[in-house]
Amino acid sequence: MSEWDRYWSEKKEKSSALFDRVADFYRRRIIPRLLEFFLRRNYDQGALLLHAGCGSGRVDQDISNRFKLVSLDIAMPALKINTSSRVLVQGNILELPIKANSFDGVYNLGVMEHFTEEELVSILKEFSRVTKPHAKVTLFWPPVFGTSEIFLKSVHFILNNIFRRNIKLHPDEITRIKSYKHVKSICDRAGFKITDYYFGPKDFFTHVVLTLQKDL
Repeated sequence: MSEWDRYWSEKKEKSSALFDRVADFYRRRIIPRLLEFFLRRNYDQGALLLHAGCGSGRVDQDISNRFKLVSLDIAMPALKINTSSRVLVQGNILELPIKANSFDGVYNLGVMEHFTEEELVSILKEFSRVTKPHAKVTLFWPPVFGTSEIFLKSVHFILNNIFRRNIKLHPDEITRIKSYKHVKSICDRAGFKITDYYFGPKDFFTHVVLTLQKDL
């Protein structure tokens, strides 16, 4: 069983009441609005979009009627509870099982930070391969200076240092954004230019929201 299969299979066991309440509110009330805002701004209605690393797809419920969604994840337990997309694909975003020039755009949320910089370049090149010319990519990517970093560190400290529960709430986050220059260097290597960089109060300073376009 992969780490992501284990994460989704054991998700209910690896939790805390505080974390679950905050995360549930955030996923239901905050993220869907911000996701819809950026997708509406970047893609026409009816655009064919790939959610690359979709997880349970809970954040997609508000946009599933506006766009044609294909939801991809490596973890079958996550896909089994995904009800937001009519097309579900099990696959690795490092080697997408999708033909070239298929999509009008790609997006994901809270995925990129789980990979090394070299892997991120490969992932972005895959996004470039499967999208049409001039397509855009929308990424919700937490930075080291985001509020989620502070919150998760606090929850882990309470659970593991005070209550001695030895809980890991999510897989390792290897590459959080350090600065605009940092993420630009990764995108440049993959042949993308940053057309929009947002970090602000709409999601309580949790993610950097990047809009990328192929640097043709």
